[in-house]
Amino acid sequence: MWFRIILILSVTLSFSFASHSQVLSGVITDEAGKPVPWATVFVKELMYGTVANQDGAFELKLDAGDYTCVFQSMGYQAETRQISIGEAANPMHIQLKSMVYNLSGVVVSSSGEDPAYGIMRQVIRMAPQYAGMVKYYKADVYIRGSLELRSISRMVKWMAREDLKESGIREGDVYMEESVNEIEFTAPSKVNQRVKSIHSNFPRDDESKSSAAVGYISGNLYKPDAFGNAWSPFAPGAFSHYRFALEGTRVNGKVLVSKIRIIPKGKGPKFVRGHVYIIEDLWCIHSIDVQEEEQLGVDIRLSQTYGEVKPSVWLPVSNRMKLDMDLLGNAGGFLYNTSVRYRDLLVNTSHIPAAEAPPVSMQLPASPAASQARRDRLQKKAEKLTASPEPTTSEAYRLARIRQKQEALKARDSLRNDHQYVERYKLSVDSNARVSDTAFWSSIRPIPLARSEVLSVVRNDTLMARRKKDADSTIQPKPAKQRLLSVLLTGGMSEIDSVNRFSSNGLLYPFGVSFSTVDGLTYGTRFTYNRFKTGKYKAMVDFAPAFGFASRDFMWTTSVGLEGQGNLKNKFRISGGSLHPDFNREGGAMAIENALSTLLFRQNLSRLYQYDFIRITHSIQPFFGASLNSGLTLSESTPLQNQSDFSFFYKDSRSFSPNIPASPLYRMERHRDLIFEMELTYKPMPFYYIKDGVKVPRRGLNRAPEFFAGIRKAIPSGSFTTDFTVLHAGLRQEVATGPGERLKLEAEYGKFVTAARIYSGDFTHFSAQPLTVGGKNPFNTFQLINYYDYSTNEAWLRAFANYSSRYLLFTRLPLLRNRLWQEQFSLGLLGVQHQGYHIEGGFGLGNSLYNFGIYSAVNDKGKWQWGFRLAIPVFSTREITVGM
Repeated sequence: MWFRIILILSVTLSFSFASHSQVLSGVITDEAGKPVPWATVFVKELMYGTVANQDGAFELKLDAGDYTCVFQSMGYQAETRQISIGEAANPMHIQLKSMVYNLSGVVVSSSGEDPAYGIMRQVIRMAPQYAGMVKYYKADVYIRGSLELRSISRMVKWMAREDLKESGIREGDVYMEESVNEIEFTAPSKVNQRVKSIHSNFPRDDESKSSAAVGYISGNLYKPDAFGNAWSPFAPGAFSHYRFALEGTRVNGKVLVSKIRIIPKGKGPKFVRGHVYIIEDLWCIHSIDVQEEEQLGVDIRLSQTYGEVKPSVWLPVSNRMKLDMDLLGNAGGFLYNTSVRYRDLLVNTSHIPAAEAPPVSMQLPASPAASQARRDRLQKKAEKLTASPEPTTSEAYRLARIRQKQEALKARDSLRNDHQYVERYKLSVDSNARVSDTAFWSSIRPIPLARSEVLSVVRNDTLMARRKKDADSTIQPKPAKQRLLSVLLTGGMSEIDSVNRFSSNGLLYPFGVSFSTVDGLTYGTRFTYNRFKTGKYKAMVDFAPAFGFASRDFMWTTSVGLEGQGNLKNKFRISGGSLHPDFNREGGAMAIENALSTLLFRQNLSRLYQYDFIRITHSIQPFFGASLNSGLTLSESTPLQNQSDFSFFYKDSRSFSPNIPASPLYRMERHRDLIFEMELTYKPMPFYYIKDGVKVPRRGLNRAPEFFAGIRKAIPSGSFTTDFTVLHAGLRQEVATGPGERLKLEAEYGKFVTAARIYSGDFTHFSAQPLTVGGKNPFNTFQLINYYDYSTNEAWLRAFANYSSRYLLFTRLPLLRNRLWQEQFSLGLLGVQHQGYHIEGGFGLGNSLYNFGIYSAVNDKGKWQWGFRLAIPVFSTREITVGM
């Protein structure tokens, strides 16, 4: 009752407020009288911008007063009108003249270079300054998103028929959400979105769909990563990916605007194409309209119109983002339109001479600069390069990179001793924000509805009535027991309540099928129960059974764990089971590799043994950046023999190998182990923030390597006969060396200081991939050794280095640069006491799904090897057999 009263009062107050405002409305057409869709209307005094709809109609609510309104659209001359809003305002007819760009005054250089390149050099040189120009703003933003489902494939209609029916989704429907938001931005990336009013007929509209649009609005096109996977036309290196053509210049209002066509040197998701309009002398964006072709039949079109919100300060005042998809019979589109009104705005005065300084209360205290000498050196270089009025391409790139480094150093220095948690994106919805009254939205909507959206609003009442009828009917969701039974049979997850969750691979789990000569056909699955109490603990119970039909052995693992949520992050786990693991557990043949090789080529790759165990483990963070892991294991190991002789092919010409690793050091008999192990890892992390009393590393700022050291000790006692001690230590590091570039390093030295009694299952083994086609990630894996060649119970040294880049050699070629591929150079070193060394290097090309590489290697005997490898790492996430 009270909610209805409050809602009525809020709507009444809105109408009361609207009655003191006048409507500035009209239509924008071209000289032939045809509507100009998506034209921009900008009110200078209010820093308020909006867009017309696809029919050229616009509508703004303004208080009485005098305003300067700018009507503009890309390809047309801007029209500026002085408008007085009084008691009544008649609809306006704004006619925009086509922009005739002047090319007569364009001077082409002696080298024949298009003048657009000189303009773009200035833009690239200034981009880092504009990227850091805005320090703070608060704006009222109207966001409208429309979803059109043009077609739904038969397969989706069949597979998701229940969901489609329950949600009311129908082919050919248009769904719409509109919201009034308060957006607060604080540099460099903090965004608070408060939804003040929202209206939606999206299926299952429990949450706002506007976050994608907010990311676009609060983003910054001057930043190198502004276009996602695509190369930015405003970043250093742009000339390697794009050509630019000046299509003319024209005085637009009081500024000289150059229209530049962006021409990609290839096609695909790494490129954008379209037009950008640049204000000369300021070398900033006036407006932009670009399109990006994503993979899988997805196209994205981005349009922004800028307005001079302060003297020499041009910011986006209207935004339009359109996503179109056509894939496997499923077609549709999503359209976002936004209207922005800046309330508060603070800009960096060092970039904009006419801008005022921020209030003292909002200025951050200066922090000691650990890298002041480097910043001074960069500033001297920047001043020298800035002195050039017409920079070369190299000078523009160098200056842009220097300014990016300066901003990065400033950020690092400001955060080194700042450990306050700042939520980067926060979405809040007012309790009375959901208003569905048509009259209310008609009174506040700054962008008139398009024809298809009007139909969507009309059908919304029918849809809401249908949903209410369904809610009141006897149709009820599946009961908890029925949902749990479905998860048990086919897999998935069932949320029992807010703290309890059950998940499983299902009894009908196709990835649970495997084959080996030891167990024959094997089938396994997994069931997991989690209990999560926010801020306190996480408990887990896990059970993974499997059965080998040839060995007739039942294999299983089970574990019970408890994890704390504080700074120490205490983790306890008790586990046990009976398994048939590979002697080379970490780097032997994957289950799917062994199954395919055994069945198709009659070559068994894995060497298995029986392992029955009970283990207790504990993990703790004794201090920030460190982790101490310890465990105690009681186990019994038994050698196994082949039990199956089945294969599809080569039955008469090949024989399976015995279930014994091909190593001269092989030793195995039935025995028991009592093993204690401990490992300490530490990564210096001076950059962190504190959230709920817990220290959290700041992403991307802590670049120091991670160090680790550990001990593994077999204790002879009673029936436990093994006796050895092994120590190891090393480091690993991964750093971004540039946009789309990464360097990964890893090195480890270890030694068995004692080995009085040890068996092959406790040897140190190394990850290997002798197969031409395999499933392992190329990093950390030796491509040209066999699984057990270098297994050792003595000392060893292994090291890896991997450099990857999105744009290096072959990805520059027209045939390949359109794909989301990376090139990789890798180098691996393995040295084993009394067994020699192995050095290999390789070059790879691919992505996270697959990688094709060529490798070459040499060993201590002077033997050279080379080979091709196709890695499909996605299979490494689908372990088929029961593992540790």
